[in-house]
Amino acid sequence: MCEPHTIEISTDPEHLHAARQWIAKTCAMLNAEPCTYVAQLAVTELIENARQHAGDETVTVRAYVADCGPVLEVLDSSPVMPMVRELDLLAESGRGLAVVQEVSKALGWNSLAGGGKAVFVVLGPDDA
Repeated sequence: MCEPHTIEISTDPEHLHAARQWIAKTCAMLNAEPCTYVAQLAVTELIENARQHAGDETVTVRAYVADCGPVLEVLDSSPVMPMVRELDLLAESGRGLAVVQEVSKALGWNSLAGGGKAVFVVLGPDDA
């Protein structure tokens, strides 16, 4: 695993564009350009989920390459683990994690020792 690229970013919807720009640049630095679109989709969804469900004003976003491929993580303060709902194309909300799961190699989460959780997405060449 390479050293993670990390940013602290506001969960305010006005800052989502900056998060997408950061992950695009980070994908380029990690030689993971084919994963950029899915990484931008995932970072948007995971930050928005942290704002809505954890109530966090800021989150930590990390990106790195592991043995399984490029990984994106969003760390928030809530100990409550996410729930992936069944994909309902007619639903007005609640389908973001299902979409991320469909377009990535893997979606998961882990509790953090100091509290909160890390929600991660494993990206890959078939994500392009």
